[in-house]
Amino acid sequence: MKYLFYKVDKNDIYMIKFLLEGYDNMASVTTIDQSIPKIQITVAPDFENEVLEIIEDLKSRFFIQRLTDQDEQKSQGNY
Repeated sequence: MKYLFYKVDKNDIYMIKFLLEGYDNMASVTTIDQSIPKIQITVAPDFENEVLEIIEDLKSRFFIQRLTDQDEQKSQGNY
């Protein structure tokens, strides 16, 4: 799995999660830090390019900023 981290508008988390998870078995969204707010998108290895394309499309409707200083091989979720 690959982990992508983004800063988003707190009010948009539910819709971003709904839209991304609507594509079965491609990605899941976890809120990591509500104070920033920061989300983690866990991507299935075979769907990384497709998920990145979906995120690019979502940027036209929502504030989504990639946090590139994160380790994309390690989850930050509290499971």
